Amino acid sequence: MVNPLLPIVIALVTAYVFSEIMRLIKLPRVIGQLTAGFILGIPFLKEYLFTPEASSILSFFANIGIILLFAFIGLEINLKDFKTHAKESLFIALFNTSIPLILGFLTSFYFFNLPVLVSLIIGIALSVSAQAISLDILEEAKLVKTKLARLIITTGTVSDVFQFFLISILLFIFGVSFAEKNWISLLAGIIFFLLLMTALRYTLIPFALHMFEHDKSKPTLFMGALIIVLVIALLAESLQVSALLGALLAGMIVRRILLTGKNKKPWEEHEIANAIHLISFGMFVPLFFVWVGLQTSLFYVQEYALLILALVLISLIGTIGGSIVGVLAAGRKWKEGLLVGWGVVPKGDTELVIATLALTAGVISQGIFSAIVFSAFLVTIIGPIIFNLLIKKGYART
Repeated sequence: MVNPLLPIVIALVTAYVFSEIMRLIKLPRVIGQLTAGFILGIPFLKEYLFTPEASSILSFFANIGIILLFAFIGLEINLKDFKTHAKESLFIALFNTSIPLILGFLTSFYFFNLPVLVSLIIGIALSVSAQAISLDILEEAKLVKTKLARLIITTGTVSDVFQFFLISILLFIFGVSFAEKNWISLLAGIIFFLLLMTALRYTLIPFALHMFEHDKSKPTLFMGALIIVLVIALLAESLQVSALLGALLAGMIVRRILLTGKNKKPWEEHEIANAIHLISFGMFVPLFFVWVGLQTSLFYVQEYALLILALVLISLIGTIGGSIVGVLAAGRKWKEGLLVGWGVVPKGDTELVIATLALTAGVISQGIFSAIVFSAFLVTIIGPIIFNLLIKKGYART
């Protein structure tokens, strides 16, 4: 009988090893974590290691990872910086979000004859990007302080806001379709939650943040950050709003309070922000990506090869083409759009969360899930390689 903690340790070690390998070859760490899941998902390994008890523990950690990932996305939404490149960012985010969404939906529905809801999920999954991965790529290329990086990051911020609305719609559809509630009661829950968050934003949350930051103890900050995110996620879940949107909103509120408080300072210097990042990417988020890899069947990858190819092409053409169109519409050079497009094309966080939600809700099959995951995996490998090649060719100086 395998000790149920052994598979968790193996998952973490494997994720770490492959993440470091990917870092050395200048690919995003998420690729290594997914690869760890693919390897551990080999039938004889999966059957031996991941017993029902071990799978239950990993699934629990993965769910916490999703919540913390959305909290981190909320923390990264910087609406103030949006003013710097407002015109370009709006155009780019509009086109590189809408074009892959429309192409993904139409291709899935008309060419592959998939149901409307499944096609919509695929379209939304293809329209989102992974700003955390884009930041990793910029750091590897030593471009974080450049105008190009600021444009990519600001575009990512606007895209995050679009993603918020897209995911809200998706979760709302799930809530109406699969919960025993009607549209009116669901809307009432959302309105009440927003009113509650508005009240807490000016009362309890600032007090709690001040209390946690006043104590310079790292464990206290670690625990405080986790409490704030999980409490708001729990409130959202209890009101049928979704824990994920609650976590996203928690991240946005925490950032806003810390940046406008009496002791405001650069965002990177806030200990509580670092603590949330530590919690998220030190354990739970990597385990989520390993769990996603475990759920991906290579058998289905072969069976859905044509769909995977279509999703990869739509992701690349839609995102990069949309970025170029957006940059041209803003009156800038197409080469800037090309670089921005390749900079934001990687997937790997929100797309996989959307696929996981749909799989858990029973909306998509294991095969469609595997196709979405593997296409995101390929795009996230291709994106950084081409981006770095363009940088070496001097595109960043044009």
